[in-house]
Amino acid sequence: MANFETQLIALIDSANEICDVAEKSGRSDQFNGSEWTPAIILGHLVDVDKEVWMARFELMRQAQKSAAPIPKLQWWEPDPVVTAEKYAQQSFAEARTKLLASRENLVAYLKGLSVQERAAAAQHRTFGSITIESMLQVILDHDKEHQASLTE
Repeated sequence: MANFETQLIALIDSANEICDVAEKSGRSDQFNGSEWTPAIILGHLVDVDKEVWMARFELMRQAQKSAAPIPKLQWWEPDPVVTAEKYAQQSFAEARTKLLASRENLVAYLKGLSVQERAAAAQHRTFGSITIESMLQVILDHDKEHQASLTE
């Protein structure tokens, strides 16, 4: 199992890899109403960083801090139609800049957590018992799914 510091580096590397694959994918920048463009995919990852990962990390950390029961989570992602509408006109360069900044922000947050805070727990409907630290692999797996979608 990768250690925390290695996974932090992997989170940045993963964002860079997705951007590189997206740029080389040869996919159109014009949204056709169904297949997401590379810019929409990158925008989706920005939203997930903020609305899913960061929100849940903070929920878990706050529950631990206040000695509240551990949060119960389920799989959730931002609405795909709203995401497509939100990012359909965004340029790839802008999407890349936003994703890399988002991922730097995520890593900075994680670096600021104590070892105890990284162990803040939740019960996830899909993943079972998780901690902030163990969720890093979930993020990397989610990134890989979207990276793979760019080469299909």
